[in-house]
Amino acid sequence: MQVKDVFKLPATILFILGIVDLIRGFMHTFVLNWSAANVAKLNVANTASDQIFLLGVFGISNFLTGTIYILISRKARELSPYILLIIPLTYLFGLIGIWSNHVHAKSAFEGQYFMYGYFAICTITFCIFLFTRQCSFNKSSLLQSKGDIHNE
Repeated sequence: MQVKDVFKLPATILFILGIVDLIRGFMHTFVLNWSAANVAKLNVANTASDQIFLLGVFGISNFLTGTIYILISRKARELSPYILLIIPLTYLFGLIGIWSNHVHAKSAFEGQYFMYGYFAICTITFCIFLFTRQCSFNKSSLLQSKGDIHNE
């Protein structure tokens, strides 16, 4: 009986998110002004250059996370589902910190809708992993108990 690879889906999704983060990193750094105007919907002419610079700095972290996600998905697959859970929880934790300083966005921030989808994919994939792992565990236990009955 072949055991289902419960890490295949989370590792694949994490790999794809790694590619997405590398693209986001490129957009936040190399096409920064275009992305600020067309994706974030900022009025670049009226937005302080420091704010645009901070978007670029965020892009640097996207290069880092993208690379790390790809490495984890290929070299430490067993961590993939837990990284998928950590991603939205970390953003939530960070937002709580920002909001606790009474800072709230005033721009349209169109990228938020993309991020909602990103977080949903992470959360749904983690839930599928839990379900699949539990089913795999139950199946394994059932097969083992049948083996124990035949051995008696």
